[in-house]
Amino acid sequence: MTVNDRAAPLPAQGTRTAAPRFLSGGLLLVATAAALVVLGSSAAFVSGQIRLDAIALAVFCIGLGLATWRIGSWSLLWGALAFGLATISWLGTQTGPAGEILPGSILRALWMIAVAMAMLTVGYCVGPRRFAVGHARRVTDALSRRFTDEVRGPAVPWGLFGVGVVAQLAYAALTGHFGYVGAAAAAATSASGYGQFIAIAGECVPLAVAAAAIRAYRTRTLGARVTLAILFTAAVIVGAVAGAKTSFVVAILAVIIPHTMTRRRLPVGLIAAAIAFFLLIVIPFNISYRASARGAVTLSTGQAVATAPAIADQVLAGDLSPSALGQSVDYLAVRIRTIDSPAIIMQRTPSQIPYSNPALLLISPVVDVIPRALWPGKPVLAVGWQMSQQYYQLPPQIYTSSDVTPEGDLFRHGGWFWLVAGMFLGGCAIRILDETTDLRRSVHGAFLILLLFPDIVLAGSDCATLLAGLPGTVLLWLAVIALSFKRRPGSGVVGGVLAPWPPAHNRPQWRRW
Repeated sequence: MTVNDRAAPLPAQGTRTAAPRFLSGGLLLVATAAALVVLGSSAAFVSGQIRLDAIALAVFCIGLGLATWRIGSWSLLWGALAFGLATISWLGTQTGPAGEILPGSILRALWMIAVAMAMLTVGYCVGPRRFAVGHARRVTDALSRRFTDEVRGPAVPWGLFGVGVVAQLAYAALTGHFGYVGAAAAAATSASGYGQFIAIAGECVPLAVAAAAIRAYRTRTLGARVTLAILFTAAVIVGAVAGAKTSFVVAILAVIIPHTMTRRRLPVGLIAAAIAFFLLIVIPFNISYRASARGAVTLSTGQAVATAPAIADQVLAGDLSPSALGQSVDYLAVRIRTIDSPAIIMQRTPSQIPYSNPALLLISPVVDVIPRALWPGKPVLAVGWQMSQQYYQLPPQIYTSSDVTPEGDLFRHGGWFWLVAGMFLGGCAIRILDETTDLRRSVHGAFLILLLFPDIVLAGSDCATLLAGLPGTVLLWLAVIALSFKRRPGSGVVGGVLAPWPPAHNRPQWRRW
């Protein structure tokens, strides 16, 4: 991704930074992709169009990189992979729900995503920057005045990890499922009154790894490094037995981001090793583990977890050759491919399925954020399961969740107008989040990035579910910061006036990578 990572003085309030240098070129690519869609109505050009448009979309998203380790940059990079390059895997024979999608719908969806990403970038660049700088940064500055970037002590990472693991075990006991494994029907049809709070507390596991990484890189002691190694390994194991691949990615980010902030450089070797381990070990294990957990007979959570060691031994003793690496890459391309959801939505809305009421885009997040403990009869949030029934005509007995994506959700609530308006506002909101989590100002923002990465960057859920999860995530972030970092002497009050911190001359200076 093309970015300028050299530290620069923070702009004065009210000034505007330049738009990304590739914005005009990216918009030209969008226009080119649109022309290809219009000109290539013949079926003979469909395969070539899909391949060319997918590559053009990927280049467009990468060209709109905004800033390193910012949520906006991650979102565009993921869009380049999931909506762009991964779409090439759609060529060829499709089975299952994907077989119902027409090639023309894929082309229209690529155009829709290009427009959505363009509006996301426009909202990010020309949105309410004065508000973002003037108000969002106050949160970061207030935390920095009260808390240093130094972890309180060696017990903090262990305490966070313990809270996270206990919360995840409690959630499994209440719901009957642990991540992917366990009672799938319970996840879609029922929910516990306090499950929402317990699920949020379970996110302390990757935060524990991040706290251990910060302490290890700052103190450089053997004990801190051993703690980091143990907690990272434990986090990977917990995510593996839950049947989740995202947990490994977040755990890796929990190590890489503090390393980048402390050492001022990317750990290239660590990243390469993580990618190789993910493709050769994590993906084969996940495939076998999920097939065992939900094969001919659905195993309980305990039964599925009991099979994990044998499956891990089988994977480690299996094929680790380049051919196995290629198979994992092919599988991953299909799994992360996200164009299917907006394609099937555009194909069947509004011709077969009418538009949903746009007012739900405003009402649903407010309703969803109400705790179930206060509203016992609150409907279960299973939008992905409902999406599978409505758009793919799958029977309710098949408990599978299809991606909705914010882009597809906005389109199905009223078409192009709501897509354009919603993505523009989404870009404005991401800009505010990025100003709040600016890592050049404090390490505290890294924790919020880890919490938001699965929901905002990967973005497979609908808008209401995404927005409803933000308040709990922000509260958890603030609580973890208060418990994990040392208080600054004087609580940041000097002579009755809040003292700005850190001073401009003490801010971390970032070198070009």
